[in-house]
Amino acid sequence: MKALSYISIGLFLSMAILSSCGESAQRQSPESKERAEKQNEAKFNTDTSEHNAQFVVNAASGNLAEIQLAELAVQKSPNAEIKEIAKMLVNDHTAALNDLKTIASRKNISIPAELTDAAKDQLQKLTNEKPTEFDKSWTSQLMEKHQQTISDYEAALGTVTDPDIQNWINIVLPKIRTHHDKLMAMNTRIKK
Repeated sequence: MKALSYISIGLFLSMAILSSCGESAQRQSPESKERAEKQNEAKFNTDTSEHNAQFVVNAASGNLAEIQLAELAVQKSPNAEIKEIAKMLVNDHTAALNDLKTIASRKNISIPAELTDAAKDQLQKLTNEKPTEFDKSWTSQLMEKHQQTISDYEAALGTVTDPDIQNWINIVLPKIRTHHDKLMAMNTRIKK
C-alpha cells in the first residue's frame, strides 16, 4: 500500500514539474513573427527569395496590427468619424491580409498569425488610454504607422522581385495613402 502511495506521489510531482516546464517554455517561445522568419530562412536558399519572404512577413504583421488597432477604435472611440475611418481600416486591411495570405500560401512563405509584442504593447497602451485622450493618441499613432508603411512599401517596389508581391503592393499602396490622408485630416481636426 505504501509503495502505491509513493508511486502516486511520484507521478503527481512528475506531472507538476512537466506542466510547469511547458508553461515556462510557452512564455519564452518566440513570437509568431520570429517563428515565421526562422521558418522562411530555412526554406529559401537565395537572398532574393528570403528578402521577398521577409517583406511578406512584415506586411502581414503590419496588417494584423492595423486590424486590431482599428477594431479597438470602433469599440472605444466616441467620435463617429473615427469609427468610420476605423471600419474602413478593418475592411481594407483584412482584405489586404487575406490576399497576402493567398500569395504566401502559393509561395510557401510562413507568415505570423499573432501580433508582435510591440504591437500588443501599443494596443494595450491605447486600450488603457483615458477616453478623452484616446482619439488623439489613436489618430496620431495610426497616421505615423501609415506613413511608415507607405515608405516601406515604396522602397519594397524597388527591391522585391516577385511579380505577385509587387502587384499586391501596387494594389494596396493607394489604399494605404487614402488611409493616411484621412488620418491626417482627422488629426488636424482633433488638435483644434
